[in-house]
Amino acid sequence: MENSFDDSKIQSLLEFYFVFDNCALSKDFSDIFEAIQKHILDRYEELSERFKFSSYDKEIKIMLKKLARSDRKCFNISKSLPRKLASIIIKTLQNKCILEIEKSKEIKPKSSKHQKIKKELRRYQVQDKIHFKSNFARFWFRYCEPNLELLKDAKTDQVLDIIKNDFLLYCSLPFELASIKLLSHHLNIPSELISSYWNKKDEIDIFIDHEGFIIVGEVKYKDRKICKNVLNILKAKCQNADIKPNLIVLFSKSGFSNELLSLKDDKILFFGLEHFKEILWNS
Repeated sequence: MENSFDDSKIQSLLEFYFVFDNCALSKDFSDIFEAIQKHILDRYEELSERFKFSSYDKEIKIMLKKLARSDRKCFNISKSLPRKLASIIIKTLQNKCILEIEKSKEIKPKSSKHQKIKKELRRYQVQDKIHFKSNFARFWFRYCEPNLELLKDAKTDQVLDIIKNDFLLYCSLPFELASIKLLSHHLNIPSELISSYWNKKDEIDIFIDHEGFIIVGEVKYKDRKICKNVLNILKAKCQNADIKPNLIVLFSKSGFSNELLSLKDDKILFFGLEHFKEILWNS
């Protein structure tokens, strides 16, 4: 890989990583959708063998298709199946290294002698999140598994159009995970200490509490610059959750507004596409 490349090249490499979990195919294809056509859609029969399960095959695929398009909260995923069966399937897929659990950092409110929990929160349960362990598995269950009939009918163009129309949204989650990897590398913090934070009302993309030093962050994979409003919303989320950050990190596919960059606040770090070359060398 070359030492120097522009944002469009970095974006292209990230797109390959978001689908194939590495950038190797970027040497043979300049366009991600051409690579998807040749290495996934045209090989769907061969690749589908990777995702056949000896037990609960139908139920597992129902759950994984839902997970590939959901907010990944455990209870929401489990609603598609009886709870006991859903728990068995999740544990099975963890053992097969297909799924992993991200534990919630939220602390459920407790009643005290002087203050009772609000009625609407009494039955509220803190939810963990479920993640695919590979980008490719998520891609498969988002686009290929739900459209196998189209692929069997050789309507790959239709499936490719579905992918193209949704691809920007699809990339948001792997970009968030890549941002965690970059932050781990940049700040020399173990990646397992970096997660997201969510509660009943809000979600913060990046959350670190490292020996009392708190870092929060927002990640945007959009075709427009991040503006100051994104920072203000993040600060409001922190205030609502009683989080007092020592450092704020912002990640953007398309850069930052002049108003945001002019803040010159040493408690805010900005990461654009150019920074991701730090983690692409080994991909």
